[in-house]
Amino acid sequence: MSYALRTTLILGGFWLLVFLVGLYQVNFRMAGKEEELLKKEQIVREELELNETLVASLPAIQEELDQSISDWENRKKLIPRHETSHGTYRYIDQILSRQKTTLDFDYMAKDVRDSAGVLYSDYEISGEARFIDLYRFIWYIEHLPRYLKLNSMELLETRIEGRESATKEKWVKFNIDLTALSADREGFDEIEYAVDINPTVKRHDPFSPPRKSKPKIPPNTRGLPNVFSSTLRALTPTQAYLIDQNGELKILALGDEVYLGKLIDIIPDKNEAVFDLRQIYPPRRVSLVVDTGK
Repeated sequence: MSYALRTTLILGGFWLLVFLVGLYQVNFRMAGKEEELLKKEQIVREELELNETLVASLPAIQEELDQSISDWENRKKLIPRHETSHGTYRYIDQILSRQKTTLDFDYMAKDVRDSAGVLYSDYEISGEARFIDLYRFIWYIEHLPRYLKLNSMELLETRIEGRESATKEKWVKFNIDLTALSADREGFDEIEYAVDINPTVKRHDPFSPPRKSKPKIPPNTRGLPNVFSSTLRALTPTQAYLIDQNGELKILALGDEVYLGKLIDIIPDKNEAVFDLRQIYPPRRVSLVVDTGK
């Protein structure tokens, strides 16, 4: 084999090896890196959307909580002279008969305790219902004049086969422990009926918290570097070198604009660049650390 032919084969093999390495880098390693970055961006976007929803819901939830606390603190309660299991069940039945309800429960009388002449009769109510019907029942228990003490309440969201409505209303299984008080002494009254009260209960569904429209993330129409999909390759005290979402090298100085914000700080000792993203809600700071490729 001639020297020229041997040299040609060696060079050809070398360039073939370079081509194969480049092909692997572009089609496998970089493709995997891109897929990983896309997944990371999707996770961040979902986290941002969840945070936006929670922040937007907070004022409405706080307003409803404040109103509930005010109503509870200003309620007026009465305790009967005599209490029986049958009488308490009839009182509950009068509450449920106020309007159509899906509440279906078992009623079990437990202990009766005597404390200085005041009788405490314990009951357990367990069953299932649409959440709004259970909520309405609890609301009447709390706002009607007779004092029934709710000791504990356990709720479990459930699906009742054949009862799922077109509006996808939530059903729950529940277990409630309550106590009825009575005392045959001055200042206690007979309470036979669940009297009419106003205002009526409002619709409430904690499974779907109140939401307000949330600001949308603006599109990246100018092709600015997206820090959620970029890799920080190198730093100087005044510049950051990024590989952006399109695989292009971008050199940024302090104050330069990126998608949703700008570069505000470079920390060479930590190999870190800090971006202030003010165009998302809520605003946040995002740091990128130099990726050495190891």
